[in-house]
Amino acid sequence: MKNFIIVLIFFILTISLHSVPIITFEKEVHDFGDIEEDGGPYEYEFTFSNTGDEPLKLIKVKAS
Repeated sequence: MKNFIIVLIFFILTISLHSVPIITFEKEVHDFGDIEEDGGPYEYEFTFSNTGDEPLKLIKVKAS
């Protein structure tokens, strides 16, 4: 049991000290409200930054 606790503490410390990329959005959701069907294209640009310690890679980005 003592060995298990030592391994568990080591594992938790290793995970907590590991640097990771963290994506932080200025705004996570945008509501366009009511849009006219013939109003043309509408756009919105999301602003985000990497607040982590490692490079951030965006892969397979999809709109919903």
